[in-house]
Amino acid sequence: MMAESFLSGDLAAGFAGAGAQLGAIRQQNDHLTQQLSEGKLRMNPDSANKAAAVYEREAEEVDRLAKKAFQLERVEGLGEYRSAQELAIKFGQKATNGVNGAAELLGQLRDELLRKADLFREAARDYVASDEQIAQDLRRGNQE
Repeated sequence: MMAESFLSGDLAAGFAGAGAQLGAIRQQNDHLTQQLSEGKLRMNPDSANKAAAVYEREAEEVDRLAKKAFQLERVEGLGEYRSAQELAIKFGQKATNGVNGAAELLGQLRDELLRKADLFREAARDYVASDEQIAQDLRRGNQE
C-alpha cells in the first residue's frame, strides 16, 4: 500500500524522510494541476475513475493510520520511573508533534491522495468535454 511504503522506509531515517516524500507527492500533484490547467492532460474516463477510486481507498487507509497516530499522543504502561515517563513523552511527540509528527504527515498525505483523485476525475471530465466538442465540430462540418 502507498501509506505503508510512504512510512516504512523512512522510519529508520526519521520523519524528515517521510516529509520529503510528501513534498515529492505534492510536486507531482502540482505538475498534474498545471497540465490540467493548460489543457495538456486528458484521461480515459474509465481509467481515470478507477485510478481515482484507488487513491480514495488509499486516503481512507491513511486516515485510519493518522487517527491511530493521534491515539499515541498519550502512551501509558511504561512505568513510573522518570526515564519511562520521558520515553512516553517522546513517543507522544513523535506521534503528534505538529508538522513533523506522524499524525500530521499522514493527514497531509491523505489530503494529497484525495487531491490526486480529484485531479484524475477532472482529467476524465476534460476528456469527455473535448470528445463532445470534437463531435459537435464534426456535426457542424457535415452540415455545411
